[in-house]
Amino acid sequence: MRYVMIFKSRKALRHLLEHGFVFSFRTKQRKHLGKCWITDKRGGRKIINAIVEDVEFIYPFCKEALELYYEYSGFNSTEEWIEEIIKLNKGNKPAVGWIYKVEMER
Repeated sequence: MRYVMIFKSRKALRHLLEHGFVFSFRTKQRKHLGKCWITDKRGGRKIINAIVEDVEFIYPFCKEALELYYEYSGFNSTEEWIEEIIKLNKGNKPAVGWIYKVEMER
């Protein structure tokens, strides 16, 4: 498996590992869905194998769109998730994004 998905957010990665799945927001559309492996940094070691599914295109980026998924994102609130998204995007609020369901491969 050569496709990788990086989880820089500890909370999202922890949710994936503890619950077997997580909803993840990405500012770029993935070219590959399906089987991949998960790591926590560029060049990092494999943590688990997973399956990635495209769930929803978010336009415009707004709190209401994320509210459907935050409970399974690893964050305690939609606001906390948005803060993390902005932090991971170098302080910029994205205009659009994609929600993916990432599930541990069994």
